[in-house]
Amino acid sequence: MFDKNDFKVFDDMTLKGRLDLIKTNLDPKFEIFGSNLQKRLEEEYQQEFFMKIAKHQRRTKNPPPDTWLAINQDKKGYKKTPHLEFGLWPDRYFITFSLLADIRQRPNYYPILRKPQSQITQENWQVSNNHTASEMFNATTDFEKVIARYEKVKSSDLVIGFELKKDAEIVQKGNYDRLLQDKFLQLSKYLVWFNQEVAK
Repeated sequence: MFDKNDFKVFDDMTLKGRLDLIKTNLDPKFEIFGSNLQKRLEEEYQQEFFMKIAKHQRRTKNPPPDTWLAINQDKKGYKKTPHLEFGLWPDRYFITFSLLADIRQRPNYYPILRKPQSQITQENWQVSNNHTASEMFNATTDFEKVIARYEKVKSSDLVIGFELKKDAEIVQKGNYDRLLQDKFLQLSKYLVWFNQEVAK
């Protein structure tokens, strides 16, 4: 399904042109891929999940620098709740679990942020404090700094994830849908865990 040509949507530097390419070339793939992920998650956890594909409707001038689908467990919307994303920057695919800056009841997450730290570092995820930037850092060396910043700086996010660069050998060869799916499902346990913990 996914292939190196996915990144060609970013070659168009106009708002309308890029949005048209995203709608034509990526959104149908997101719909199929995301619906399958949603089904797998509901089967595995026996809970309800909701999917949304980014439409970039608020953009009036500049083309979107990235595009994505999101899955969470709150039908009212995903941005103010723990959520998972799968998408593309111009040079990479990304799969992330995020607690954004304006998440509802943010202080309630602070006491549990460090509980999964050892597992996150052992699984070699990457981390960041900014969901609007493509660069992420190694959890082994930077997770504590990312948590500390999230606790102190109200404008910061907490992002945990995986990236696959478009120049990676597996992308050049093709046939990596399974890798993307497996990484998404592996990361999903943090979505479910955080929701359960903060609900206690």
